Amino acid sequence: MDFDDRPNPGSYSALEKARQVSVALSEAARKARFSTRSRKTLVSGGFQARRGAGLMSLFIWATFALIVVIPVVSASIYYGLLASDQYVAEARFTIMGGEVPSPDAIDKMTGIPAIAIIQDTQIVTNYIHSRAALEKLESRIGVRARYSRDDIDFVARFDPSKPIEKFVKYWDGMSSTSIGMPSGIVELKVRAFSASDAVDITRAILKISEDLINELNDRMNGDAVHAAEQELRNASNRLATARSALETARNEESILDATKSGDSLSMLVTQLKAALLQMQQDYETSRRTVSPSAPQMRAFQARIDATQTQIRELESRMTASSQDTASGRTLSQSLTRFSRLELERQIAERLYASAAGALEIARMIAERKMMYLNTFVEPVAPQEARYPKRLLYSAVTLAGSLALWGALVGLVVATRNNMA
Repeated sequence: MDFDDRPNPGSYSALEKARQVSVALSEAARKARFSTRSRKTLVSGGFQARRGAGLMSLFIWATFALIVVIPVVSASIYYGLLASDQYVAEARFTIMGGEVPSPDAIDKMTGIPAIAIIQDTQIVTNYIHSRAALEKLESRIGVRARYSRDDIDFVARFDPSKPIEKFVKYWDGMSSTSIGMPSGIVELKVRAFSASDAVDITRAILKISEDLINELNDRMNGDAVHAAEQELRNASNRLATARSALETARNEESILDATKSGDSLSMLVTQLKAALLQMQQDYETSRRTVSPSAPQMRAFQARIDATQTQIRELESRMTASSQDTASGRTLSQSLTRFSRLELERQIAERLYASAAGALEIARMIAERKMMYLNTFVEPVAPQEARYPKRLLYSAVTLAGSLALWGALVGLVVATRNNMA
């Protein structure tokens, strides 16, 4: 209700009238401000109501062109018109041994091949991607020139002026190997820009891999034969030394066989002792009838004394420590020396026989392959190009560009809202 519409305005005092007028004016101003803001909001809502709306719109369309339009158009032109066809040749092979390997603990529990087979397989797969393999491929089929032809598009073509290290990285992208478990089958794939190149390169890889296996076989067999030959030479030298020492001892002792000489001396001493006993019995018997001073009795006693002397000499040669013998060595000492030398000779002969047998076994093993490469899927010429996947790569480029652009715009809008 307005101030003038109130009943009996004259009944109010001047102060009350002034206060009522002030409240009415304040309410009218508030309504006027509200109606003006509402109209502006309805007329210019959204980004237009804030400063920098035009600059924000320009940023959105510019980033869309840079991040989405240009990459997608470039990818479509490249994959649709410029990209060269890439053909893939495949081969499958296994690394096998000449003998069936004995299963180890891992093989028994998991069914995975023995460690030796897995290691040999990984040696070949790593060799395929190595610089040494590329150098052999270059010398045989000129693999660098096959990836540097002028008819290949500029993106996929390899620059022949780059060093071998760059070509190794390039080769990793053009070839792949995978080992299937638990069979241990190796799958080899090679990409090239013509079907014939793909087949030629794959066959050359199989050939150099087989050469690697043969080199490993030759190296292992050669090392085994060389070690066996060296062992045989050592055993032969030891046997010759033992025989020479035994021959020197025989010459120094003037004895061919100490054991037989000892047996002969023992038998001779036994015979002399028996003869001495008989002579002593005869002497005692004769002494009863003949005087000890008789000539025949003195001769008898002389024979007894001589026999006893012979027995002492023979016994001293056999076991006594006396050095009265001509050689200055007793037979027991000679027997000990000969026994030691004979034992050394027997050991040397056995070692020589064992080394000779090991050498023959090593040579027999060297005559057959310990490992070989078994190719059961030969490479054939592909009939159609497998790469590049033109529609897929273009779609991936579009999706990636849109995702990147959306993330960038969303980040900028969120930052702007927080700063407002």
